[in-house]
Amino acid sequence: MNFFEAAQQRYSHKERFLPDSVPESALNQIATAGLAAPTGNNTQCVKLVILRERDEVQKLADIVGTEGLKTAPSAIAVLTDSEGHRAPYNFEMEDYSTAATQMLLAAVALGYVSVWLDSPFFSDETQKAARTALGASDRYHLRVVLPIGLPDGEGSRRDKLSFEERVSYGVMQG
Repeated sequence: MNFFEAAQQRYSHKERFLPDSVPESALNQIATAGLAAPTGNNTQCVKLVILRERDEVQKLADIVGTEGLKTAPSAIAVLTDSEGHRAPYNFEMEDYSTAATQMLLAAVALGYVSVWLDSPFFSDETQKAARTALGASDRYHLRVVLPIGLPDGEGSRRDKLSFEERVSYGVMQG
């Protein structure tokens, strides 16, 4: 599948996953796509934890019970190293967002679905519990978890505004 097909087919899969495992080689390809993302000032502050097996994903599902984490056979946790930036600039937000986006597209290109899960980890209590489950120290911030697998049925997709409603040429319209 080419890039443009993957970009068009990507959606946020918020339903159940099939129990079929995701090969480690596919998870490594997805992670490699994320690590290839640009990083501000080349700080490379993004760190990944690949959860290869259902029991590893279950540790996070026990903390936040989203449908994706309850059923996904695999996941990738995206963390940033809070000490890994160079003053006066901090590109953690941009870096993890770009890495996560590239991994979402890579998952689709390989025939899998995923969803960007970040809001369940916003609270300090949940953040700490999730970091502990992942073996990450307080130096790291869990930014997003990407459950990865095959969909258990057709996933729901939200309508997007048209190209014309969102794009202007030369100057902003509307």
